[in-house]
Parts: sequence; C-alpha cells; structure tokens
Amino acid sequence: MILNRYNPLLHRIALLTACATFPLIFLGGLVTSHGAGMSVPDWPTSFGYNMWLLPIGQWWHQGGIFYEHSHRLVASGVGFMAIILAAAAWWMEPRAWVRRLAYLVLGFVIFQGVLGGMRVLFVNLDLAIAHGITAQLFFCTAVLAAIVTSRWWNLAPNLAWSESYADGHKLIRMGVEAVAMVFIQLVIGAIMRHEQAGLAMYGRFLPPVTQAGLDAFNAHRAYDLQLDPVSMAQVWLQFAHQIGAVLVTGAVLHLIVQVLRKHRSHNMLAGPAVALAVLLLTQITLGVATVYFKKPADVASAHVATGALILVTCFTIAVRSMRLYSRQFRERSELVRVEVRSIGAEGFLVS
Repeated sequence: MILNRYNPLLHRIALLTACATFPLIFLGGLVTSHGAGMSVPDWPTSFGYNMWLLPIGQWWHQGGIFYEHSHRLVASGVGFMAIILAAAAWWMEPRAWVRRLAYLVLGFVIFQGVLGGMRVLFVNLDLAIAHGITAQLFFCTAVLAAIVTSRWWNLAPNLAWSESYADGHKLIRMGVEAVAMVFIQLVIGAIMRHEQAGLAMYGRFLPPVTQAGLDAFNAHRAYDLQLDPVSMAQVWLQFAHQIGAVLVTGAVLHLIVQVLRKHRSHNMLAGPAVALAVLLLTQITLGVATVYFKKPADVASAHVATGALILVTCFTIAVRSMRLYSRQFRERSELVRVEVRSIGAEGFLVS
C-alpha cells in the first residue's frame, strides 16, 4: 500500500496559487465596475509592448488603463504560480489524480487567459461574462488543490461507517446544494453587471410587468432619480438576483447551522462555518450598500469578491465533508492507494 506523505512545499505552492486568485477576482470586479475592459485594446501585448515591459508612466494611475493592466499583470502572476504548481505536483506528488488536478489548474488558467484575450480582440460582451463566470470555477479548482495537498487531508479520520454517517451524508448534500446555489447566483450577478442592470430595480421592490408600467418607472428614474432608462430584461435580471440572494442566504445559513450543531467538534468544518457567517453578513451589507449608494466601484467590486469567498468557503465545507463521510469517496481512495509502485520512484513507502 502507498502511504501518501504530506509535502509541505507542494501544499504551500497550491495554497499560494489559491490565495493569489482572490485579488485577481477583485481586480476583475474593478475592471467591470469602472468599464475598463477595453482600456488596453490589444492582447497579448499592451499598447504594443510586452505587458511586463509597458512603461509605468503609461499605466500607473491612468484611469481604466491602470485597472485593466493591473488585472493582466496579476493574472500573469497567477498563471506563473499554476505552472510552478503543475511542475511541483509532477515531481513530488505520488497520487495520480492529484497530479491531474494540478494540471487542470494550469489548463484552466491558460483557458481563462485566452478567454480574457478573446474578449478584448473581438470586443465581445458574452466572452466578458464567460470570463467572469469561469474565474469562479478556477478559484474553486485552485482551492481544491490546496485542500487535497494539506496535512489534514492525509490525516482525516474515516467516518464513512461511523454512527455520525447520517448527519455527515446530510452535510455533504447541504454543502453541494449551497455551492450550486451560490454559483448560480454569481452567474446571474455576472450577467447583471455586464448588462448594466445593477440599479435596474432602484426604488422598487417588485418589477413592472407591463410596458406601461415600465414606461412610468423609467419616467420616475429620469426625473426623480436621475438614472438612465432600463429595459424589462434588465429589471427582471436584477429581480432574479434579489430573489437569488434570499435563497442563497437561506441555504448558507442552513449549512452553517448544520455544521455548528452536528459537526462543531471538527475544527476544519467549524472554522469555515464561522468564517462563512461573517462573510454572509459582510456580503449582505455590501449588496445593500452597492444599491443604496448607486454602485460605487470599490463597493461593487468588494461585493463580487466576497461572493467568490462565500463560494469557495461553501466548497471547502462540502469537499472536507466528503473526505470525512463519503463512502464512495473512501472506497475509491482505497482502490487508488493499493496501486503497486516501485520503492525508488519518489521515496514513498510501499507495503
């Protein structure tokens, strides 16, 4: 049997890659909030320069150029970390599926970079929306790499046949549901932001359902609120986002309560649950502030970034729950662990 040995260097590389993704998402939010997606009109160069060689005077504190070029530089840094992660996994990691996961992180960041470049070259809003959505998927993939290379992953107890299995199975289901709901909400939010629908419901709790109602609402927006007119699609898009916020809040609160009531003895579940409660409160506050103050760029971008943190925190709880309680996962892990390898391959013990 192969004894999977925790490799602190590999884990730190994976953790750094995941952590570096968060400011990248925040910067992406700033690019959208400032309408700066086309501020640098070429790709992969920046105004004809290699992006790393663009003179600082041409982009530092230069409005939209600053946000877009900073986003590109940080994205390149994350890509570089993904290359290091894939190489380190190939060299250090005995588990084939974890090596493939590291290669997936690299492939994902390459795909994401090309998608962002195509958005610039083709001036395509749909590609911009897809770019924002896949950023969330990449974040989850990078976080998964950090989780499965951690010390805890190798030492986690097997509770798949314990008395707490029923509660654990329920927690897995609730975690997966929360992840799915948060992701759908982020998709709606990405579409809403790029379609300029973030204030489409400003001043209303319910959307108009007729053209006459929409016309009256637009007149109110123009004369009383000094806001641009909106379409019916924009109004219903923001309404869907508001309904989604209520549903997500319920699902996330249910997950938090389940962890703290039934699984608080597991610090690697209870810790994220407490963090999730703080993030949820922060997200609600940012969402209200975004609308109330009419979408200040920093607040709106923080709202996007906090949503990403909620997603990966729910994802972390779901994945760790699977590690503890999933019988299918445990059975598959044991099958993988009984592969026969030579002793000299990478210095791991074989029995």
